[in-house]
Amino acid sequence: MEKVSAIVAIYKSEKFLPKLIDSIINQTWQNLEILLVDDGSPDGCPAICDEYAREDRRVRVIHKENGGLSDARNAGIDAAKGKFLGFVDSDDYVHPRFYELLLQALKGEGADIAGCDVKKVCKTEKIEEKEQQPIRRAVYSGREATANLYDAQVFSTEESLRHLIKEDIFKHTAWNKLYKKELFEEIRFPKGKLHEDEFTSYKLLYQSESVVYINRAYYFYFQREDGIMGKEQRKISPAVLEAYEEMERFFSEKGEKDLLQMMMYRYLSMVRRYASDAVKSGDEEEIRLGRYYDKKFRKDYRKYIWKIKKPKRKFRLWMYYHFKICV
Repeated sequence: MEKVSAIVAIYKSEKFLPKLIDSIINQTWQNLEILLVDDGSPDGCPAICDEYAREDRRVRVIHKENGGLSDARNAGIDAAKGKFLGFVDSDDYVHPRFYELLLQALKGEGADIAGCDVKKVCKTEKIEEKEQQPIRRAVYSGREATANLYDAQVFSTEESLRHLIKEDIFKHTAWNKLYKKELFEEIRFPKGKLHEDEFTSYKLLYQSESVVYINRAYYFYFQREDGIMGKEQRKISPAVLEAYEEMERFFSEKGEKDLLQMMMYRYLSMVRRYASDAVKSGDEEEIRLGRYYDKKFRKDYRKYIWKIKKPKRKFRLWMYYHFKICV
């Protein structure tokens, strides 16, 4: 049995941590290395981690100074001994068959990454397995999966999963996937950045030969008000825009004109929304950034508008460019 390394970056989550660790320990795939990376958490998390390590030999605890989510994940990657890696955020939890089914799909299809759906939860919910529909897989090239980050309708063939889903499959998230460890030989999460997954996911997908998706929501994403995503997802963050600017350089250097065009529409849409909201915020720094991104939008609009093929998308950008109206 091949080993899976489950990496959990932990900081100020003692209320949620036992449920998360229990969900990993009780996986049907038992050949696990459970890496609990205590990122200098000032609450009871370090003690909870140590207690689990005493009770289960598969649990390894790394205590380190606080360096942020990326730094904690990177410490887990460096310490991991498994052939496959997965990430779980410390306030989320996973289905008992999460790693079993992702590993089966990854190995069965000869893929580099396996992903599944995500269910958002606001409180602890009982996990109920509903097997009315069979588990289905779909395999895509890494380039196709990368394109899906920017265009939910990129899969147009009959064998695609468009009849299984209504939106993009391969999201900018690290945690609903299982990876071959070798993908991380030259890739790490960016230390000190918010929205670290946006800086990383596209690189992992792009360098993959193939990616497999299964139609099961086996990752449970817990929404809490004091979490980073709970606060930040309500509005566009400059950190996300910075990540997209890095994507622009990446795809330009790779000569990927189609991927660049798809990414730039998503980027310009976010820039116009951010600029529009920021100048109305009343915050001096946000107003300054809003004006900066308004100018950047106008420069990039002139550069990329003629490369955007879909009329509705062109119209939305045109309306902001000429009238500063977001539609």
